[in-house]
Amino acid sequence: MADHVSPLVDTSWLAEHLEDPGLRIIDVRWKFREEGGKGVAYDDRADYIREHIPGAVYIGMASELSDPRNPVPDMMVGPEEFAAAMGRLGVGNDSPVIVYDDSGLPLAAARLWWALSYYGHDDVRVLDGGLQQWKLENRPLEAGDIRPDPVTFTPRVRREWIATKSDVCGALDEPDVDLVDCLPADLYRGQAVHTWGGRSGHIPGAKNIPAISNIDPELASASYAERARKLSERGSFRFAASDELAALYRDKGLSTDREAIAYCGRGLAASCGLLALRTLGFSRSRLYDGSWAEWSADETLPVETS
Repeated sequence: MADHVSPLVDTSWLAEHLEDPGLRIIDVRWKFREEGGKGVAYDDRADYIREHIPGAVYIGMASELSDPRNPVPDMMVGPEEFAAAMGRLGVGNDSPVIVYDDSGLPLAAARLWWALSYYGHDDVRVLDGGLQQWKLENRPLEAGDIRPDPVTFTPRVRREWIATKSDVCGALDEPDVDLVDCLPADLYRGQAVHTWGGRSGHIPGAKNIPAISNIDPELASASYAERARKLSERGSFRFAASDELAALYRDKGLSTDREAIAYCGRGLAASCGLLALRTLGFSRSRLYDGSWAEWSADETLPVETS
């Protein structure tokens, strides 16, 4: 894989390169359930064992890549823990990596793509449409567990891929920085109880581009039932065409000559938003990993509803 390629790869490319020596395919699924009105993340290795793309190894986003010591839920683990996890998967610094999940909309896959990029790995891409697109096209699957030989992964933290709470505070009055809220519109407007944080609403000045919009802009305001129906009719879980995607972000007032910071509830939908931004050439785009879970918990920070 050459430098400066799209962070997305299509299913036909992967199907042709399944046997490439050194290629590491990572299955990283993420699920959640509601407990007491709040979202609780969990992994389901059994789904992976039942069926996955041939040769894919598995890692749990909640159990292996989320920092249990951080008071903010689902924050990415630190460099040493991340390096150890990648080493267990057989991912070295020079390994070409394809990541996917089973949600249609790339959530966990985009988050692992971001984490690998943040920790200095350049040769990583997300399977466009993920496992659902792969299955839709009747491509091969296999069952069982794969345990590769361990290797060494050396993390190289790249600060330009992450935004802290302090960075976001500094961006509130900075006209050359766009904040992108990747949550559904009702959460952005404060019209629903927030599953992923304390208070309802959004960071002041943020522009709402729900993550699902990256598949089809028309899905931004659709209900979950409508989304399922429209995706079925669309016959694809891939990102929208590049011109359609560019128009979506342009119409929201974003420009590639400015910086962008994406956030959501706990950094997954925002990773999908960041994936779209990088696909469109927003080279100065970052992820606010703490996202709404961290921001809303700090009563000193402003919240906006509209």
